[in-house]
Amino acid sequence: MEYNLGIEQGKPRKTSTTVKVVAGVAIVGSILTGVLFFMNGKDSFLAVRFSAHTLLPISVNMSEPVKAMDIVVDKPVVPKLPLPVIVDILTLPEDITAQAIMVKDVKTGASLYTKDEYVVRSMASITKLMTALVLLEHGIDWEQRIAVTTAPVLDTHMYAGDVYTAKELWESMLVASSNKAAYTLAESTGWGMDAFVSRMNDRAMELGMGYTRFTDPTGLDSTNVSTAADISLLLEEALRFDKIVSGLHKKEIVLYSDQKDATHKAWNTNWLLLGWIPHEISTFVGGKTGYITESGYNFTMQLGDKEDNMIHVVVLGAESHEARFTEARDIAKAVFAAYEWPNTKTALGVAGEVLKKQAY
Repeated sequence: MEYNLGIEQGKPRKTSTTVKVVAGVAIVGSILTGVLFFMNGKDSFLAVRFSAHTLLPISVNMSEPVKAMDIVVDKPVVPKLPLPVIVDILTLPEDITAQAIMVKDVKTGASLYTKDEYVVRSMASITKLMTALVLLEHGIDWEQRIAVTTAPVLDTHMYAGDVYTAKELWESMLVASSNKAAYTLAESTGWGMDAFVSRMNDRAMELGMGYTRFTDPTGLDSTNVSTAADISLLLEEALRFDKIVSGLHKKEIVLYSDQKDATHKAWNTNWLLLGWIPHEISTFVGGKTGYITESGYNFTMQLGDKEDNMIHVVVLGAESHEARFTEARDIAKAVFAAYEWPNTKTALGVAGEVLKKQAY
């Protein structure tokens, strides 16, 4: 097959002065780049290549060049913040029942304690954090009134046919972990459930959650699977959004059901937030629970100590509802006791000076 490229056959094409100049600059640039490459070493000339989709507000690992051809920029040399240093023996209670654990420093991403963090397990209602991310990406009319789904979705807080605002459904999903609320909001996008779940999986890949797979927006299906390491990435992304943080922080909601002609109070499923589990947490940023028979009791949270050092804690497969909270609490306490964080202000000051020198 031949393609007409708009060039008349048999006649030489005239080369403009501009083209000649550009070609000359390109040749000279290539020669200089080659010379400098061998003088300074190849590491000085690594480029980061990334496509337009990575400009969206999502987590992107910039530690290695990303292969694409949309945009090419020089790889920035960013000074690394000093890592937390272990200064004491990290001693955990002997009765820890969680099957998988991940503790990560938020600022540096350093793993501070792990146990089977890459073992794939059912995540249950932690799934709803990704549901929330995709809903925000789609856009939500918070005052829109939506009828609760008639799909056979297990739930103890909502009844098919009741009508709530999108805001009420959102809070029910994040506060009370309502399955019907999550499913109803996913339906309300108009995408169809297959397309919605497909976007959940695409978003997981964008976040680097390579061991994660979603099959529904509620987490009821045991085939919604992930790892402790991946869930830490999901939590990090979710807590970037104020609407998610505020939902996770709300202690209770009150719902009125036309179907039952009754008012119903639903408490947050996070007992640490409610204070029903004693703790000494200085700063609680947000957390999400999950449970089905196949998963055991799951919990993930971000918290900080008195010096505002922030960590993620993920516990999967604890043996009881209460244990997931007490174990997450005790693990966090042990990590804070065993590690010392460098002075953040000093470290940032040094980093700033390095960046300043690079600018000149």
